[in-house]
Amino acid sequence: MVPNAHQRLKRSLTLFVLTSFFLVAIGVVAIIGWCLNISALKSVLPVYATMKFNSALCFIISGLSFLLLTKFNNNSFLKKLLWLLLFGFGCFSLTSFSQDIFHYSAGIDQLFVTDHHPVSQNLPFPGRMSPSTSLCFGFLAISFAGITSRRYMFKNIAQYLLHAITLISFISLTGYLFKVPYSLKFSFFSTMALNTGLGFLLVSIVASLINEELGFTGLFTGNGIGNIVARRLFSGMAVILVITGYISIELQRANFITTEFGVIISTTSLLIIGLFLTRDTVKKMNQLESKRADAENETRLLNKNLEKIILERTDDLRLSNERFLTIFNSNPVCIAITDLDTGKYVDVNPALLDMLGYHGDEVIGQTAAGLKVITTDYRQYMIDSLTRQGFIKNEDAVFKAKNDDLKYCLLSAELLEDRDKKYLMSFVYDITERKIIENNLQETKKHLEILADKLIGQNKQLLGFAHIISHNLRAPVSNLNLLVHLYKESDSETEKEELWGNFETVIGHLNGTLDELLETLKIQEDIAKEREKLSFEKTFNAVKETLIGQIKETNAIINADFTKAREIVYPKIYLESIMLNLISNAIKYKSPERTPEINIKSDNINGELLLSVQDNGLGIDMARHSKNLFGLRQTFHRHSEAKGVGLFITKTQIETMGGEISAESVVDKGTIFKIRFNRNENGVTS
Repeated sequence: MVPNAHQRLKRSLTLFVLTSFFLVAIGVVAIIGWCLNISALKSVLPVYATMKFNSALCFIISGLSFLLLTKFNNNSFLKKLLWLLLFGFGCFSLTSFSQDIFHYSAGIDQLFVTDHHPVSQNLPFPGRMSPSTSLCFGFLAISFAGITSRRYMFKNIAQYLLHAITLISFISLTGYLFKVPYSLKFSFFSTMALNTGLGFLLVSIVASLINEELGFTGLFTGNGIGNIVARRLFSGMAVILVITGYISIELQRANFITTEFGVIISTTSLLIIGLFLTRDTVKKMNQLESKRADAENETRLLNKNLEKIILERTDDLRLSNERFLTIFNSNPVCIAITDLDTGKYVDVNPALLDMLGYHGDEVIGQTAAGLKVITTDYRQYMIDSLTRQGFIKNEDAVFKAKNDDLKYCLLSAELLEDRDKKYLMSFVYDITERKIIENNLQETKKHLEILADKLIGQNKQLLGFAHIISHNLRAPVSNLNLLVHLYKESDSETEKEELWGNFETVIGHLNGTLDELLETLKIQEDIAKEREKLSFEKTFNAVKETLIGQIKETNAIINADFTKAREIVYPKIYLESIMLNLISNAIKYKSPERTPEINIKSDNINGELLLSVQDNGLGIDMARHSKNLFGLRQTFHRHSEAKGVGLFITKTQIETMGGEISAESVVDKGTIFKIRFNRNENGVTS
């Protein structure tokens, strides 16, 4: 089974990393051998050539370069480091090679360590890399530089340089295998150390896999018949040639055969082996041909079955499509299909066209936002909801028809995919009539609630008046009855004159009480008093001018902030009366220990207007007086002008207009009155 692309990539990366570690390892081992003077670490066997210190250093650098090239090639800093390493060991190796070509010394052979190895006839320069080694390192640096180039020519040059390294290292390793001594001057290849040759052979083959389609590598890495034949022929021939060559040389060295006879044996063996390999290859190709023919026959059968299935599925699809079109066009629910990317209508059913008042050619190819059926923001909201949860179900939505009428609807939508294209299928149910009925019911309910609140308030006020009448009028009437009785029983003119004076006093108090009750009743009956748009600041300034004498006398500081709510729709006389009573009370009941400071502030919270009046005066004991705070004739301080009427009238005026008033107070700290205007009504502005 051929591995998929991901598995091959993962396997290749693993091979590249292992190769990099191998190169670094053989270089580190050789350097340790030089530093500790251990011959076994410098070369595989003592009788073989040693890997020079410079060669070991270049192997470490080339291993690191190969790791950066294959594993970390996306980092800009590491890319620069890679080029620096390639330039370094490339220049170093080519300089060493030029010493052998031009017969000079650059002073780099024993730059790091001194080579005490005996100088042989063929190695007159201690510590110098062999020409083949330095040339291979130069080729390696150039190939690493061009292997990832975007230009085909540079990649091709890099691939053939890697092949050259493979050839040079193979020749060197073959010399070791056939025991050809470097003293016989077997060209310049024989002086390459055994571990050096192994390193070059491995890295050149593995690095050529990066661009496996180039050079000779592509002959062996593909999965085609030709690639299979090439792998079988080349691997078989290479193994047999090495074996027969080795046997021939050993027989000649043992004087069992002559050189000429050895050539004859090698040639004959090559022909025989080629014949066997050809036979095996032909058998393999015939097997592949047979499998191909079987696969073609099976494919024909599958195609016939597939054609049959396609015809059946086509009929099913046609019937399904006809059913869908019937349901789509006759469905009373509005249905639309739009392109998810562009938002353009692909298809709409007659129900949607009837609801919006469009013809089909006016809608197809247009967007809902372009037709102003919905807003662009709402469409984006729909896409976000679909992306988040995959569907929209029975969500309230508002659509605009062609004649600008608003249609209240329930919206459901789902995503559809067809050939890598995404569509949005929307189902819209028109609930405009139901929405109108619901709104009417809500308005009716709201008006009924307002009326109920007013009735409850009026009932409370009636109960309050009943209590006031029974409480405030009982004492004067009883006093009058008693005075009448005493007047009738008295025989003294002086006593009768005194009783008559008492009559006038009691009647005066009774008249005052009746006047106050009549004023309150007048306020309650005046619920429909004309309202107008008033400025808090102008009303406050008028009240402030009215109280200017008291303000100057007490040095009162009054701060007003009406920035959050500047205006209100309210009866002018009531607003002035409310402010006048609250501010005058704040001045009247000031603390003798500090200058009176009054803060007035308006606010608008969700359309509801608020007004607060805060002072730093005497304060009220709320634990004792909270229930009677706004009662008639209720006083809480000993003051010559305290009558207990102002707060009662203020509360009556506010509640008559649908608002409410409350208070918070701490003794000797001050009091804050909070008013909520028009609690059950609209008609406020800010």
